[in-house]
Amino acid sequence: MTAEPSTEPAAPCTPPADLDTLARVTAGLDMHRTQAAPELGIRELRLVDGPMGVASTRLDERDTALLAPSGTALAATWDTATARAVGEILGTEFAHAGVDVVLGPNLNLTRSPLSGRSFEHFGEDPALAAALGAAWITGLQSRGVGACAKHLVCNDSETDRHSYDVHVDDRTLHEVYLAPFEAAARAGAWAIMAAYNRVGGRYCAENPELLTRELRQRWGWDGVTVSDWFGTHTTRGALTAGLDLEMPGPPRHLGPAAADAARTDPELARRLDDAAARMALLSRRTERTAAPAPDPERARKVLRAAAADSFVLLKNDDELLPLSPDSLRSLAVVGPNAAHPAYQGGSFARIPLRPGVRTPLDALREAYGQDTVRHVTGVLPEHRVPAFTPLGPRPVDAPDEHGFTVTHHRLDTDGGIGEALARDVRDTNLLVWFTSLPGIGALSDLPHTPSALVRASCLLTPETTGTYDIHLAGTGDIWLYVDGHEDGRGGSRAEPADVMGALLHGEVTHAPVELTSGREIRIDIEMRFGGGGKAQGLSFGATAPSPADAVEHAVETARNADAALVCVGVTQDSALESADRESLALPAAQVDLIERVCAVNDRTIVVVNAPHPVDMPWAERAAAVLMTWFPGQEYGPALANVLTGASEPGGRLPLTIAHRDTDHGALDTRPAPDGTLPYAEGLLTGHRHFDTHGIGPRYAFGHGLGYADIMWCSAQLHTTEQEFTALVGARLRCGPRRGGKEVVQVYLSPRDTTGAPVEDRPEQQLAGFSTVRLAPDEEREVTIALDRRAFSWWDEDTSAWRVRPGRWDIRVARSSREVFDRFTVWIDGEGRVRSGP
Repeated sequence: MTAEPSTEPAAPCTPPADLDTLARVTAGLDMHRTQAAPELGIRELRLVDGPMGVASTRLDERDTALLAPSGTALAATWDTATARAVGEILGTEFAHAGVDVVLGPNLNLTRSPLSGRSFEHFGEDPALAAALGAAWITGLQSRGVGACAKHLVCNDSETDRHSYDVHVDDRTLHEVYLAPFEAAARAGAWAIMAAYNRVGGRYCAENPELLTRELRQRWGWDGVTVSDWFGTHTTRGALTAGLDLEMPGPPRHLGPAAADAARTDPELARRLDDAAARMALLSRRTERTAAPAPDPERARKVLRAAAADSFVLLKNDDELLPLSPDSLRSLAVVGPNAAHPAYQGGSFARIPLRPGVRTPLDALREAYGQDTVRHVTGVLPEHRVPAFTPLGPRPVDAPDEHGFTVTHHRLDTDGGIGEALARDVRDTNLLVWFTSLPGIGALSDLPHTPSALVRASCLLTPETTGTYDIHLAGTGDIWLYVDGHEDGRGGSRAEPADVMGALLHGEVTHAPVELTSGREIRIDIEMRFGGGGKAQGLSFGATAPSPADAVEHAVETARNADAALVCVGVTQDSALESADRESLALPAAQVDLIERVCAVNDRTIVVVNAPHPVDMPWAERAAAVLMTWFPGQEYGPALANVLTGASEPGGRLPLTIAHRDTDHGALDTRPAPDGTLPYAEGLLTGHRHFDTHGIGPRYAFGHGLGYADIMWCSAQLHTTEQEFTALVGARLRCGPRRGGKEVVQVYLSPRDTTGAPVEDRPEQQLAGFSTVRLAPDEEREVTIALDRRAFSWWDEDTSAWRVRPGRWDIRVARSSREVFDRFTVWIDGEGRVRSGP
């Protein structure tokens, strides 16, 4: 059901409609729905956040869904078939949920490894992101659900994302940052979202160069342009730039305001008609009959295979992996991420998991046997706000259940608490309210002074005597009561410019509370707040006291085991929408644990559960290192399958892992004091920076090991002048032991007549790749076509793509640093390719 982009503008609405009707469909109805206009053939459409699954529009833990691997994990597969299969599974689930448009995929690039939301990105390279993103879109839309590619453009980091002004030269913009969006448009994406930030001084939602010149005129795209939520600023600016839909509702700058502006401006009236026509086209494209739910077993199988296919085996000394269950009497499993993994990131598109999801520890015990696996955490996960799970909370009015009694109250003018206007039982540590409060009404109707209260109450019986650390965070003033006595305060009434950012990474208060084993107590957490905000939120958590000898116990367990598995990484709330990281270092306690386990067991495997590069000063001392990203709900079974050898670790790095943070070409994500964010590195993003400046990475872009013995036999080049293409091939042969996967990568390098690098160009750039899976003893040739565009670059003088005549080197490689063979071709002025001098 994908649609090829049209070179013609959308047909005007027929019959002619009045301005009020046309304008109505350019603004949202509420947070997730658009306005309907049956007289124009436009249904009410439902837009829901993604792209890892059907996000709860209420951020309610009861709205469970499938959770797929993150964008970076899918990029690590280097496999368009895998990306498409995941898109198809999610498309089926979105269709069953009645969703018309998914806010995804995220086609921004990981310009800096510190970017907080990079777990959604398809890595650091534009060619890789373009191919994988387009495949995911094709899979999703084949199920009748529209993809809304986001965020056009240069929303590549989160610090001050609502206001920073990216300064980027036109060549870099087109060759790097627009490339994945162009691929999405040419793949027929039905919608594209404008970013919050500015580019060249203009907000993206009001930038005609992006929304009209690029999308409509250069790319011939016929889909709907959508603002990011609350991302519009003016009526005329958004409409004339080419924005079709302002979200969310109720309307602010489009809708009635657009109709009023168009009454005296024929150009705006034409734009309203064009926008309504595109909304009508989107309405037709997403029409479908009732969709069945995805088959649970097939869905799990696809997501499990995708997760395993994303795991990158960085190192495997003496072929330690795979570890056959028959070869072990004991396996030490230590580290926080075995029992408490991070399946996904902390964005507002987070997915509540369905029951039955197995942790890595659960799956390892099943695969190797309960008696073989010896588990000691050693160090605790360092959550910003952890779950309340260690305390086993029970609702005060439903003590046989698990969770909290949540009540909503109004406050009188003296601060008195009224009767509960709404009551519910919630099994979560994050409560969020968009636009309105249960039993109370619209947030905007509340006075700015504290006028409402939410209370979360529970009973609990601690298992251990000691000091428990209670975490409190939220958008109002928070009180903690233990058995009716105040034990802590936190929160803030400050209304932030970025509500989502405040909820996800605002200040956290820590309240130490002394509890006694076996003694039941009551906990009440209250937050008072006023109106004026788009959203409000309250989060709370607890950590139990940790034994003083926990690390020593973990080390001794590892010392006495046949092999040791150290599961480390980040927490879900450490990778955040609206906040960037400060460092790539793992927590110091985890690094110490790795070092100490490696020192006592020379068969130590380190599994890194993180969606971004991490510092690995310990890598030389580990026998094996496996990168597992944010792999979705099937993390546990996929990890067990890879470790036992039931599955191949099929991933290749979509990012460069450096020796030092400062080796990266772009690191700091903070805008200058004047709000500008210069992309001073230009074309030299990611591995291009390392390759051009001769900086050795710890692990190169494209690197990854497998279990199969795959030999590269030969490489071939065939040029066809008449077709303006070069065909690059590699012949591979698999050894007899087991089948496996290989990724053939092709890099292009422009050279001058002496063979020297061309000034102001990357040393090389990824031009194509092909994934092949070989059976034992199978031999196959892989062919990759390089077209005219591959040998072109953006000409800033003519604002067009121009073939670069002269010499080009073609490198056939396993990674950006492991080249198997090289060829030289010459391009004439018309783009014809010939080999030889």
